[in-house]
Amino acid sequence: MHWLLDAWIGTQTWLFETFVGPVLFYFNLMEWFDDAFDAVEFFMLGVVQVLVIALLMRPIEKRWPMVTVKERRLTAVDRIYTVLNKFGVVPLVVFVIAYPITNEIELWMRAWNLAPPRVENLLPWLKDKPLASFLVYFMLYDFAGYWIHRAQHGLSWWWALHSLHHSQREVSAWTDDRNHILDNLVVNLVLAVFSQLVGVQPGDYVLILMVGRMIESWSHANVALSFGWIGDRLLVGPRFHRLHHAIGTPAAPRIYDHNYALVLPVWDILFGTACYDHTIRPTGVEDPAINADNDRGWFGQQLVGFKRFFVALLPRLTG
Repeated sequence: MHWLLDAWIGTQTWLFETFVGPVLFYFNLMEWFDDAFDAVEFFMLGVVQVLVIALLMRPIEKRWPMVTVKERRLTAVDRIYTVLNKFGVVPLVVFVIAYPITNEIELWMRAWNLAPPRVENLLPWLKDKPLASFLVYFMLYDFAGYWIHRAQHGLSWWWALHSLHHSQREVSAWTDDRNHILDNLVVNLVLAVFSQLVGVQPGDYVLILMVGRMIESWSHANVALSFGWIGDRLLVGPRFHRLHHAIGTPAAPRIYDHNYALVLPVWDILFGTACYDHTIRPTGVEDPAINADNDRGWFGQQLVGFKRFFVALLPRLTG
């Protein structure tokens, strides 16, 4: 596998030296050298993820669909979200805004000598076991993701943003990246602070995000496949997560208040929010104003999302 790693690093280096480096030099931005080099890898990983969705997940959706797609036009905007997110356009905007904040937090923690020890220092047996160390950090990341997701539904101002994600009536492998840019900013800020608190290293953090988001794309897929009774309790799959996107019914008015986990269902099981009812339900939201997102493009959805956010936040600011 060394040849594959060499090819990957070689491609990253060529892209940086050919396209990114000269731009940094021209605009006298060489202090961003290391971050920009990492950004090239992030872009490459995004290309891989888009190819996996387009060439693997989408054909599986077409071959074994969970439900028949009735409004194919609705998935077009989700593809725009995926391209903007996976190719780094939205993450770049989020990074530019979030970097000064996270950097200030890091400096403040160092000034107060609050730098937490890495997990390997608390569990020395992990030091020579990189795979085990990665899995521990991944579980910590997923644990944080579970509670962030619950907060997105539980806090009115956050739901005003996150509701855009749930407004999709035709959930597919493209849907995972359908998020308001401000929602992305808040989530990434919380995860960045959390990663500092638990001592996740930057290289591990990028890989954790990639693996997690690839699985999240699969969990949104319109696929009638299962991991089996045991597998469905070890990894979030399409059937498990689809219930979280379901519209409530008189018999189950808040069925969507289940299955918040991003990758590992263990958190839902432990905290009483797991539901393995495999009834196939329509997806979307009950609120007509939020449902109207489906008739808007990317820009329109972002504008309306900001409006919903400020309307939800206004009573708190004036109360």
